[in-house]
Amino acid sequence: MQDSFEKIPTTIEGLELNLTKFIGDARGFLAEMLQGGWENPLVKDVPIGNIYSSVATGKHIGRAAHFHFKNREIFFTLTGTALWLFHDFREGSPTFGQSWGYIAGMKKPEMTVHHPVYVLEEKHMARVVVPTGVYHAYWPLTEEVVMVVALASVPHDDADYDRRKPAVVPGFPEVLSAYGSVAST
Repeated sequence: MQDSFEKIPTTIEGLELNLTKFIGDARGFLAEMLQGGWENPLVKDVPIGNIYSSVATGKHIGRAAHFHFKNREIFFTLTGTALWLFHDFREGSPTFGQSWGYIAGMKKPEMTVHHPVYVLEEKHMARVVVPTGVYHAYWPLTEEVVMVVALASVPHDDADYDRRKPAVVPGFPEVLSAYGSVAST
């Protein structure tokens, strides 16, 4: 089975945002995450070392806020509404030092936004593929709990993280301030 998706451009090489197949009506929806399962090109040659959920329970309180040295991850934001920010820390990468972001989850936020929005209520299931060395973090923009499902290429390993604070990631404090979030979390 071929993966059906629309590729959304990002400013970071290797960071992929895909809008996957979505079917919905008044009863609800079906949003495919990884068509073809283990045969999907995203995971066929990359082992899945972990499948987990990350849950943020407080508005403007960030989650994730790290990059990996070995791990490659795929994320799906299922509930709530979150701002996702990324920064390329890979020395030698043609996009080293570049940042990018988007908003994902269930509903479009009522506030003014400064990033592209891909939410389930607008029939968009966003799948983001984050390569090693790319910093990633998300912040809930509403009171709803944000639940993210993730596939990781390797099992959890504390030594595989660079957990620098968002406050020291170039551009993050300014972006977060524009949304009312705090960069220190």
